[in-house]
Amino acid sequence: MTTTTEGPPASAPATRPRSPVRSPLTQWRVWITRRPVAGAAVAGGMATFVATIFGFWLAGVGLPQIDWPIANGSVVLGRSSAAVQFSAGEFINAIAGVVFTVLFLYGLLGRSRSAGANLARGILFSLVLATLAAGFLVPYVYYPHIGAGIFGSGFGYKAVVAIYAWHLVFGVNLGLLYSPLQADDPALA
Repeated sequence: MTTTTEGPPASAPATRPRSPVRSPLTQWRVWITRRPVAGAAVAGGMATFVATIFGFWLAGVGLPQIDWPIANGSVVLGRSSAAVQFSAGEFINAIAGVVFTVLFLYGLLGRSRSAGANLARGILFSLVLATLAAGFLVPYVYYPHIGAGIFGSGFGYKAVVAIYAWHLVFGVNLGLLYSPLQADDPALA
């Protein structure tokens, strides 16, 4: 009697190759790479939240507090209570963070995918947003009636520093959180 060993018997379960164990950071970057719009929305919401909390803490280091939720809420619901303005403004602030992050995703600054390049893109993007906020929003939308001046200069240099610091925190978090992998990365296999 001859026996052949051409493969496993028909009753043996098929085995799949094991995927390598991935760090949570790699898993996050794979998820972002495979779901760019959802990833941008999540990263943008998280970066906006962190920067918003940071804005409240600026007074602790001698800078003016940056309260974008109240600023946004007062434009939309100017005659409402501070609590209503804050709630509406926080919603607007979060949506703006997500929208700007989706714009960031769609290549306003290129499609580089290394972690360092994504961080640099986030910082550059935040400087553009800070310039728009300081040069347009603060003097012409949020505080036109009290002489904010171009770049908020009517409030003094510390206000300008605070606006740029807030946006830098947003940009660093955005660049770290929204960091898709390069297309040929082995983790995507």
